[in-house]
Amino acid sequence: MAKMQENWRDVIADRLRERNKNESARFADIIHYNNRLFDTAAKLRQENLDLKIDKKIRDSVNVTGTGGSGAGYGTDVAAITNAQIQSLEKKVLAQQEELTDLHKRKGEHSQMVITLNQKLTDLQRLLIEKERVLTEKTALCVTLKEELDELKASHVTIKDESLASQLRANTAEDKLRAVQDENTKLLNLLMEYKSRDAEIMNKENDKFVKEKKARIESELERAIRDIPGPSSLGPDLDRFDVDGLPEGVEFKFDAHDGEVNAVRWSPIERIVATGGADRKVKLWDVGKGDNSSNPCDSTSS
Repeated sequence: MAKMQENWRDVIADRLRERNKNESARFADIIHYNNRLFDTAAKLRQENLDLKIDKKIRDSVNVTGTGGSGAGYGTDVAAITNAQIQSLEKKVLAQQEELTDLHKRKGEHSQMVITLNQKLTDLQRLLIEKERVLTEKTALCVTLKEELDELKASHVTIKDESLASQLRANTAEDKLRAVQDENTKLLNLLMEYKSRDAEIMNKENDKFVKEKKARIESELERAIRDIPGPSSLGPDLDRFDVDGLPEGVEFKFDAHDGEVNAVRWSPIERIVATGGADRKVKLWDVGKGDNSSNPCDSTSS
């Protein structure tokens, strides 16, 4: 990571140097011309100083050489010197104008240099800000990479847990199937036990019915024994066997609409009471075989 940062820093530095070189190349001629003007101005100052010194020397010579035979020569020298001085003054004025123009250009160039320096400062500040942002992004990238590694590790862990859960689910399904098979076996066994219980209950019911039937027969037999003899019951009762139960139908009554649920013999009279599914109780005269003249007929509420 440090090597990568050094590489991009070197790349940015090389680009800045290249851009500075390109920007400076545009003003190379102006800078060279400005330096040449400074050199020319210095040279002109030196020539002006030499001319001033020469002028002073000539003035001193003219003052000392006035009168006598040297008057004509002095006049010629003075004329030549004045012409040279005027020419030099014109040249100095031109050089001063050129120097003023150069100073003006120098000011413009200085302003351009200041502007460029300001731009360079802004670019450097922007570069620093970009470097700071890049550093933050790099740190964020490193953090995200670490989080990604953690997520990958978590993904692997979750995948392993998912496989373990699937194995546990398969084991649970196998256990469930085993339990269902066991439940089926238990259900079949329960049905078998219930069938056996039903058979036992049927046998007990049959036994109970038989015992109830035997008890009813015993009660009927006891009731018959309690009935007076055939001589007192009339000629129609001579057919009863006193020693046992009747073997056939002695009397037939159309007693009730539906089943007859109860029969009771009177111990003192020749009366039989019956109760049926029609919710009625009827009294029957055994001697007559009906209840048409019996006022004891009643309807149960």
